[in-house]
Order: sequence, then C-alpha cells, then structure tokens
Amino acid sequence: MRKGKLISLVTGMAFMLAACGAPAEQPAPTTAPAAPTQPPAAPTAAIQVVEATATPVPTLPPTTKFKEAPDLAKLVAEGKLPPVDQRLPEKPVVTPVREAIGKYGGTIQTASWWPGVGNVLLYISEPPIKWKADLTGYEPGLAESYEWSEDGKTFTLKLRKGLKWSDGQPYTTADWKFWWEDMVLDENYKGTVSRPAWLRKSDGSLIDMEFPDDYTVVWKSDQPMWINPFYMAQGFWEFANPMMKPAHYLKQFHPKYASDKTYDDLQKADQWWLNPEFPCLFAWCLTELSQDGQNYKFTRNPYYWRVDEQGNQLPYIDAIAVEIVQDEQVRILNCAQGRYDTAFRICGSPNEIPLLREKAEAGNYRFLENYMNGAGAWPGYMVNQYYVEGGKNYPDDTPEMAAEIRALLRDKRFRQALSHGLDRERMIDVVWGGIGEAKGATISPQSWHFASPEGQEVYKKWASAYANFDPDKANALLDEIGMKKGADGFRTLPSGKPFELVLDISDWGGSLKVQVDAAAEAKAQWEANLGIKVKVNNLQGQPELDTRTNEGQYMLRGAHISEIDIWTYPDWIFPIVNRYMFPLEGRWYASGKDQCKPVEGQPYSCGVKPEDGSPAAKLQALYEKGLRTKTIEDRHKVVWEAIDVIIEEGPFVIGVAGDQPMPIIVKNYMRNILDYGVVGPWAPATPGNQIPATWWMDK
Repeated sequence: MRKGKLISLVTGMAFMLAACGAPAEQPAPTTAPAAPTQPPAAPTAAIQVVEATATPVPTLPPTTKFKEAPDLAKLVAEGKLPPVDQRLPEKPVVTPVREAIGKYGGTIQTASWWPGVGNVLLYISEPPIKWKADLTGYEPGLAESYEWSEDGKTFTLKLRKGLKWSDGQPYTTADWKFWWEDMVLDENYKGTVSRPAWLRKSDGSLIDMEFPDDYTVVWKSDQPMWINPFYMAQGFWEFANPMMKPAHYLKQFHPKYASDKTYDDLQKADQWWLNPEFPCLFAWCLTELSQDGQNYKFTRNPYYWRVDEQGNQLPYIDAIAVEIVQDEQVRILNCAQGRYDTAFRICGSPNEIPLLREKAEAGNYRFLENYMNGAGAWPGYMVNQYYVEGGKNYPDDTPEMAAEIRALLRDKRFRQALSHGLDRERMIDVVWGGIGEAKGATISPQSWHFASPEGQEVYKKWASAYANFDPDKANALLDEIGMKKGADGFRTLPSGKPFELVLDISDWGGSLKVQVDAAAEAKAQWEANLGIKVKVNNLQGQPELDTRTNEGQYMLRGAHISEIDIWTYPDWIFPIVNRYMFPLEGRWYASGKDQCKPVEGQPYSCGVKPEDGSPAAKLQALYEKGLRTKTIEDRHKVVWEAIDVIIEEGPFVIGVAGDQPMPIIVKNYMRNILDYGVVGPWAPATPGNQIPATWWMDK
C-alpha cells in the first residue's frame, strides 16, 4: 500500500451467528443502490440548517400491511404482544436499505474490550438528532423534527406520536419532564444525568425547558443555541446514557416517588447498558448480562419505530451477543479466525491489515475497504503552551526554569523547527509499515468543515503547513532562537542552561506500540537532525499522565487527534477546556474566566488568562463568534478563520501521519452494511449513523 495516498481499508469482523429465520415478506428481493465502492462524494456546498428535513424520507402507501419477525408474530398469535401496527408509531420511519430487503433472524457475534461495551453501544443507540450516513451533516432520528427561533435562543423538538418504549409504554414529553425536573434539577442525584455546558445559559445556570404538550420539548436560553442540540448526536454518552429516562420505570427507584428507595438505588437502576430490566428506544435492548459481566445480549425491540420500504418492521437481526475480550492480541486472533460477524474497533490497528487479509478467505469474512481512522494526526505531539513547574522534569524545577522552558515552547520558531526536523516518510515506514499519509496535524480529513471545495483547500493548506522535512531550515530557526550546541553536541536553552525535551507517551489512539515506536524514532531524528536531547517518558497506566497534562506540567505529549464536528468537540482547535495544548488557558475559560476565585496555595486553580493578542485569546474569541453564528456554512468559515490562526501562530501539535485505513471486517453473508465510515473519532457513532437495524444475514 502506498503511503501518502488516502486509501480506505476497513476490516469487518467475522461473527459466529445463530441460524437465520424466514425472510421478511417479499415477492422477490428488491435491490436498492449498492454500497459505494468509494466514499460518497463531498457535497459542493455546505449544509444549511433546516427544520428537520435534511434528507427526504420515503413514505408507504396507506394500504401497506406491516410485517414483523417470525418470533414476534408468534407472540402476537399467543396473545402476548399487540399486533405490529399497534406497536409502531403513527408514522413509522421508512428506512431505505442499501442492497436488498432482508431476511429476519440471526444473532450477531461480536466483542468489546471493557465492561460497558461502548464500541457496540455506538451502533445500538439512536438519538433524537443523528449524523447522516455519509457524515455530511445531521438529520432527525428518534425525533420527528426540530427547529430554531429566528434568534436561535429557542429550540423546539418534536417527538414522534405513538412512539413506545421496548416494554410497550408510551414515550412522550412526560419522560423528558421526569429527566429534567426529577433528575437534572435534583442536585441530590449524582447519577448518569446530563448537566453539561451545552445546556447552560451565559451565566452558567441551566437553560429553561418547557413541555407544552405530549410531543413538544422547548429549550430556552439567553444566548443562541445554534450548536447545542447537535450534541445529542455525538455518541451514546450525550443522549442515551444521560437523557434516555423512562419515567414509568425509574420512578419506582426515585426517593421522591418511592419512600423506601435511595439515590443509590436509582443510580443502580439508571444504567441501560448494564440493566436488562431497563426499557430502551433502540432496535435492540439489553436483555441478558452474565453474572461475571463477560457476556452481553441485546435483543430485538418489538416496539422499534423503523420499517423498510415494504413495511417490514426492523431490525432484521434478532440479537447482538457481545463477549468481553480484554487482551488485544486475543481479539486480533479471534478476528483472523472469523469468530465475529461484525468487527468495529476490535481488530487492532492498521498494522494488523496484512495478517487479516491473509486469513480472510479461511475466516469467511471481507474487509470494508472505505473505513478510515480519520486521524488528523496519529501520532501527533501536543506542545504545552503554558508550561509550569511541578512536573519534576528537571532537578531544578523552579518557576524561573519553568518560565524559560515556557517561553521556548511558546516560540513558534521552536515548534516549527521540531516539525521541519522530522522525516515523516521514514517514520511511517518504521511505525506503520508504509501505511498512512505524511502530514501536519489537523482534525479528521473527512470532517464536514472540509466538505466544500473551499473547505478542501483549507484542509490541504493546514495539512501541509511546516510538514516538509527540512533540517537546514529547522537548524537555522534554532540558531535564531539562540539555542547553541554544547560540547556534547546537544543544544542548550537560550540562557545556556542544559535542555532536555521530555516527551510523555501512552497508548492514546489504541496502540501503545505505535506510540512507543514513533517516540523512539522522533527522539532519534530530533537528536541527530537538530541536536535536541529528548527523553521519552512512558506513562502508560500512570495517574500522573493526565495530571501533568491538565496542570500544564508536560512539554510534549503523544496524542491521537481526530474529529468530524469541531463545534461539538472544540478542544482540538479552541482552548476552552482544561486539557490538550492550552490546558491552563482552557481552564481559565471553563472556570468562568475572571469570575473564578483562586484556591489559596494553588496559583493555577483558575487557570491562566490569555494575553491580549495571543493565539489562545484569538481562538477563544473565534469560538464565541462561532456560537453566535446562525448558519452552518458560516460556522464552517469561522473554523477556517481559526485554522488560519493555527497556521500563522503554530503548529501547536507536531503531526507525523494521519488518515490511516482501519481493519474493519464483516462476515461474507452480512448485507446492507455501508462501506464507508470513520472510526477514529467516536462522536459520529460510526457505524450507528448508517442504521444497523437494516443489516441482515444472507444464510
């Protein structure tokens, strides 16, 4: 595979599956357009905010007779379940299939590496607003529609009439009201409820939420909320975990309604991914969890609200069985042996692609060829922009020493020298076996901010900035700074004091080996090419890793950088939280700016206010400009403005490589799976954005 070329290699996991049942009623398989062999073309214009009709939704003839899975039909015949047309909402969501109308039956066998099975929850959960399948914008999901007021300070969400929980109880604004009034506003409850910044007014207090009827939820704030509702689309942790609250079920555990219960009882019950009794709204709900927590089973929801184009209630597949396999090498071996039916995020890194290809025929699986990691940098090296004492990087770890190192790290000439001092092509050969694109650090190339032709030019400019290997230029910049070489051949600080650049690493990105190998090569190159002495600080599993980052005590840290929508995860561009390249400037912003009261004896408890005209100040101002910007197209332009600042003042992350293909594999009999996705950033919930309820097993 040629490095420097954007290639999508996705490996699908092979799954041991249960026998499939009868086909969904069909005269003959009706074939939809096949999955693309290449990723969907980027749109020529940015997406505009619309009320709720971003994608035309097909409808069924009024005479359509709904059909259902054989196991559900049996329960209906036995009087244990209402007829299918009584279980569906008034207007079921008609969902086109990619290849053909499916057959009912089968159990997907897959795996996860930790209790909580987040990689599977990504494609089970369906929020009110979801990502489009091609990641070019948002569209209604669980909600029927949504809209903003002219000034953006009021957001109205419409629920689907007749929607039901998996136990058959109605899903209405009563559930939202319970979540808001009895959980969010109840400060005694510390469980899985959402009280994030995106549900707050300008003064930090929570927005107002009203419920004028059974199907309408109204958000009100004193500032525009053009971006806020899109947070619900970002992975299961933004809607499913904190906001999906069945009032009829949870009230029996809430001390307000059940005097014999405690908030601990409520918190234990309030975990849909661990509690088989918890009613859900998705295609499959958790129904079995082994006593040792090593096996999960999610079973078809008989009240699921989507149907295919012939009126067959989805999902086609009966269940999803998940085993916990913590050892990555064991998971990779299982993938190679064809143990799993679908494998997203569990077959290792791009380095496993050759082995998995070799075993594909014997394992009866195929690769999804157009799934990328979406890394803007993997690895990348964040450069701390407000280095302070306390990290014990030097014996003389004094404020004075820290100030000199801080000045060096904040000098863009130093950062540019580090970037020009790396031979990225060699690093890709060493770390990735030639897989990946040599580039400077960006966010994901597939981000919707770059979908237009103008956006593509912005991306190319950013990716190429300071990314060429030019040791002569790098050394000239270091000479200009005043970093002289000592008798040992290593450069000193401008003051003449010895200097050692400390590089913190961990398994960020999902592979410790990648970070270890890359750091060793970066150390060798910076020492040989630039005369900068480097210490690699492997902090895998150590609690001080994040402390050093968040407290501003690190110099460089290895990272994996990716994101599709920077407005719902601003951190990689806008310093508004306490982490990454601007941890202390971000803490100042997140702590209420000048409203924060410092803790005595902790000089950085409120962070550090950015100096006027500094990169952090410019980027924070652009973030606030974006929050006030009404249209999606104009918000993309604000992102481009911020990227201009990063190019002019940066780099703040030294990128090495990016956009690696990922090993995503599926069994040869799996159907209707879109061959396009980005699995580095979790927020778009890939592959959940493509409606896995339409997948089926052709066997």
